[in-house]
Amino acid sequence: MIHEVTESLEAFLKQPGLQPPLRDAAIRFDRPTDPYALDQTTVNLFLFEVRENLELRSNESVTRRVGGQSFVEPPAYRANCLYLVTAWPVGGTDLPKQEHQLLAQVLQLIAGAPVIPPAFLTPQLQLQEPTLPMMVVQPDGVRNPAEFWAAIGNRIKASLLVSVTVSLQVFDTAEYPSVISSGIRLKTVPGGADLDAPFFRIGGTVLDAASAPVVNAGVSVVERGRSTLTDAEGRFSLSALPGGNFTLRVTAGAVTQDRAIVVPAPALGGYDVQLT
Repeated sequence: MIHEVTESLEAFLKQPGLQPPLRDAAIRFDRPTDPYALDQTTVNLFLFEVRENLELRSNESVTRRVGGQSFVEPPAYRANCLYLVTAWPVGGTDLPKQEHQLLAQVLQLIAGAPVIPPAFLTPQLQLQEPTLPMMVVQPDGVRNPAEFWAAIGNRIKASLLVSVTVSLQVFDTAEYPSVISSGIRLKTVPGGADLDAPFFRIGGTVLDAASAPVVNAGVSVVERGRSTLTDAEGRFSLSALPGGNFTLRVTAGAVTQDRAIVVPAPALGGYDVQLT
């Protein structure tokens, strides 16, 4: 995934319509050790650190329901990719000024884009949520610039620090059957004996003939007089039902459809209704 961030940054810095010298510069991702000999004006982005983005850390899983299955997606690990951006002009009569001009163009381009625009993202990164934040950041106050440059084998040089955040899925998605009925049993205190027969809550989805959810359809258990309406996704739930055989009635406009049900649901059973 991190290599796709690098590919997306390259596409962003090579986008059409840029002015020279950035337009004609090569984009590289080398470790700029000394001597760093180049035969073409270059913007170099050296990935020197990857760290967790603590501000975007989440412990909340996301649950998706598809048919009779529930998919639980663990929270993603969000990492900051830190790039050291430097400019390396080749040719010309005033290399320091050319370097400053090139670096200023890169700064202007990145500072004006809080995220990498989707047009430059790889297909996989286009699915990231949230979209990839990108920013010019300040050194953390601990890193000494001269020592840092000495550590990578070069002399101190004007540079930018650019951070791009990427989400990494480090745990597999878990798949479970959807809960379609749940039971509650009351017991006496302190003896713990059953006070009454258990009662249940059931849930399902109402779909039309084209398998689209039906909103605000009336759903009732005829024998018990329990009723409700479906929500924006066609889902419903009914509670305080004893175990047994009942009639589930769905009314949507002029259409009424009955279905025999068992509470609680048997294995491989459910309470979804498709109107015909």
